[in-house]
Amino acid sequence: MRIALLSDGRNVHTARWAGYFAGQGDEVLLLTLEDPRPMPVPVRRLAAGLPAGALACTLAAPAAARILRRFRPDLVSAHFVPNYGWLAWLTGRRPWALSTWGSDVLVNPHRSAFHRWRARRVLRAADLVTSDAAMLSEAIVALAGEGVRPLTVPMGVDRAIFAAGAGTGPREPVILHDRNLEPVYDVATVLRGAAGFLRVFADWRLRLAGDGAQRASLARLAGELGIAERVDWLGRVPRERLVEELGRAGLYVSASLSDSTSVSLLEAMALGAYPVLSDIPANREWIPAPPRARYFPPGRPEDLTRALLEAVALPETERQSAREANRRRIAEAAIWEDNMATVRAAFARLAEARP
Repeated sequence: MRIALLSDGRNVHTARWAGYFAGQGDEVLLLTLEDPRPMPVPVRRLAAGLPAGALACTLAAPAAARILRRFRPDLVSAHFVPNYGWLAWLTGRRPWALSTWGSDVLVNPHRSAFHRWRARRVLRAADLVTSDAAMLSEAIVALAGEGVRPLTVPMGVDRAIFAAGAGTGPREPVILHDRNLEPVYDVATVLRGAAGFLRVFADWRLRLAGDGAQRASLARLAGELGIAERVDWLGRVPRERLVEELGRAGLYVSASLSDSTSVSLLEAMALGAYPVLSDIPANREWIPAPPRARYFPPGRPEDLTRALLEAVALPETERQSAREANRRRIAEAAIWEDNMATVRAAFARLAEARP
């Protein structure tokens, strides 16, 4: 197929999608408003002169439409409702598929009447909508109506990464967090909850892989909590390094306030880091209850401390049993290549039916 990908060029998920389809022999062109990371496909930068948003995408639509006319894609694949879904709709190119990522449905439409109207308009206009979680698909139908029937397919874990977690090597006294340092991931709760744990266990450390707008304020908070010397700020790390970190860490923590299926969680499950998670619907889809994980109410540091302490108190046999059960869940439903084959088949059906 010839696929035009409209997505944030900075995002690792964009690179994964582009690489997958290119690896299947498809001709892929990425259109993006952002300064992109290295990509495995050709990239056209849409210079609207503004940060990506409704106005920037509206201004970029004529240029995007001209590029698409020349490229003549069999299908347009747009990612994230507010920006690139909006842009895909404005270009008028058909058929087009919309891939939702979570906050574009769970958070953004609730900002104002305009945001809700835009989300409903874009969801209803797409020829295909994909979702990576059952709870996200339910939210899409609640927002856009029964006429929209999302294809629910989690992004998943690369088969090679899953294979890397096959061993049961020694675990280090490390709590690993690998979400971005942004408000939705509530890293302040991670620091406050970990502080109570670190006061009890002097040999443990908290390692934060990722970056974001809150980096400086979170570093100050770590100092105020008296744990600055026990926190490692890894920044954005290469994927190979992250696999190594997850393969060694004793505990994996996520305090996200809102999420759909988290690839970060799936990778932790595949690589054997024991999950300690905010109790939100998306996480419960993958691990319904203990002992395969420990849960805490979102935004409650004292409960996170308790969950961390409970996780460490588990006998090693129970933690190992939890790791094995979590890996089985990934093998059954979250291998990237298998799930993307489902998406590609749906794209092929759309392309075959195009005018």
